Amino acid sequence: MAFTLKKGAVSLRIEGPGERYRACRFDRNGTVVSARFRGVEFLGDERPFPLGNRARFGRGLHNEFGIKTCIGYDQCAVGDWFPKIGVGWLKKTAEPYRFFGEYEMEPLSFGEPEVGDGRISFTCASGARNGWGYEYSKEIALEDDGFTVRYTLENTGEKALATEEYVHNFLRIGGARLGPRYRLSLPWCPDRSRFDEFVDPEGALNLFGDEIGFNGPVRRVFFLGGLTNGIREENGLAARWKLTDERRALSVSETGSFLPSGMNIWGHGGVISPEVFYSFSVEAGNILSWERRYGFEAGKGR
Repeated sequence: MAFTLKKGAVSLRIEGPGERYRACRFDRNGTVVSARFRGVEFLGDERPFPLGNRARFGRGLHNEFGIKTCIGYDQCAVGDWFPKIGVGWLKKTAEPYRFFGEYEMEPLSFGEPEVGDGRISFTCASGARNGWGYEYSKEIALEDDGFTVRYTLENTGEKALATEEYVHNFLRIGGARLGPRYRLSLPWCPDRSRFDEFVDPEGALNLFGDEIGFNGPVRRVFFLGGLTNGIREENGLAARWKLTDERRALSVSETGSFLPSGMNIWGHGGVISPEVFYSFSVEAGNILSWERRYGFEAGKGR
């Protein structure tokens, strides 16, 4: 069942666990698949619809745990089960873990969503296996010019939950394809010489100071990996970005309550996805909370 939240100029559509997405990569614990501000849609699909299978590929604001540090995979035996937060228990194969791989899965136990005034909460519980266990909740709360996603993770097992979380923000303002009309702003100046990867087959990307723009229309996949490499707080490091469509004079931004452990940018002609990573470790019996706030602006640049 999908849920709609509205407040002022902001409207969200949120899908419940397993409504569309049923693969074993992205978090199922409540997914924002549509975000409208003043009637303009800001989100898109990982693959162009209808070419992309929405049961398998990401949409909207689809977060994931453990794309780099998969909990328990290296510790358990082949054929045993390891936890994928927000997804379920996955069965280990003889191959190294691949975030895009297909694994035999036992889904989580998801609670009934709680809907309040301009907010909704989703919960799930893993039970206990091989010393791992957790309870995980996600609350989405509307504000006058945006919304906040609050995550809470409780370690109910015996072993630490050490991993990372990020959001694959699939952004596309008003359906406009990527090109010179878009500009992505950061609070620091990325050093390209320190990137892990720089994939730009069309030469479409334009890096200038703390901004990333486009020289022309984008058709092929691009990727910038490791934008925080060599950056510290005194250099402006923060969990923040802003995407502006200068033709429409509309922008969307994300601000996290944490210091980022990394940042990548992925995209193609249809969407751009700034990915801000949060690495953490929750010891047995402890609870960790963090937030990501999304804000909308009209008629402004920065």
